[in-house]
Amino acid sequence: MAPPPQLTRDLRAALSGGELWIAFQPQYDLDPAGPVDAAAATDPVAVEALCRWNHTLLGAVPPDTFIPLAEAGRFLDEVDLQVFGRATEQVLRWREAGHALGLSVNASPAHFSRRYADTIVARLDRLGVDPAGMTVEITEAPTPQLRPEMITAMQALQSVGIAISVDDYAGGDTTVAMLEALPIDEVKIDRSLTQRTDAEAHDAVAAVVDSSARNGWRVVAEGIETFADLQRSRERGCDLGQGYLWGLPMPSEEMDALLAAG
Repeated sequence: MAPPPQLTRDLRAALSGGELWIAFQPQYDLDPAGPVDAAAATDPVAVEALCRWNHTLLGAVPPDTFIPLAEAGRFLDEVDLQVFGRATEQVLRWREAGHALGLSVNASPAHFSRRYADTIVARLDRLGVDPAGMTVEITEAPTPQLRPEMITAMQALQSVGIAISVDDYAGGDTTVAMLEALPIDEVKIDRSLTQRTDAEAHDAVAAVVDSSARNGWRVVAEGIETFADLQRSRERGCDLGQGYLWGLPMPSEEMDALLAAG
């Protein structure tokens, strides 16, 4: 693999040249009365936009390699905003075609600020997109490093109808009590809890679901890969689910086909 300095330069060039692409992972309603067979699932209710990079020489570079490079190079905000803009335009096209999809995008705590929030709102205004159904995910549990400007940014987004999500909750350093102190609308259960069957994992998810009933949050189960994961997440009371059971994150062309078949 190329040394990090060269890889960082290549990433900057890919960002400037529009060579990064977006994979969309569908999210499904986990109605307990819904079909057990994932193949019979209803249409997706939302998609998460995930940044992808195919290097001209190295092939697919995983996000856990290039995202830290962008953060270290102090241009991760540019990556996140480009993904947001392009994903929003795509979801707008799907909505205009009659598919009422929500959209989730990721934002790093490294640049999550009022400036970022104002940029997001301005882009939605420019595109004429209704903020309802839009969700911004904080890509790391924010509580241990929460800054006052992050709270201000969360509130600014919520004030126009954009939901705030805490991603990858795994019942570790971030507790339910910490979540309840935040202005949030959604908690995403990490696959490490979704796929576990032990009592400790069940209790950790139950605590979030119980709190969601009091606070009006959505609970999303990530990493659903088997029918057992699906049934377990339904029984635990999660509202939405996503994962490889329904297929890998896909380019927009494959999402077109999925939506057309629905």
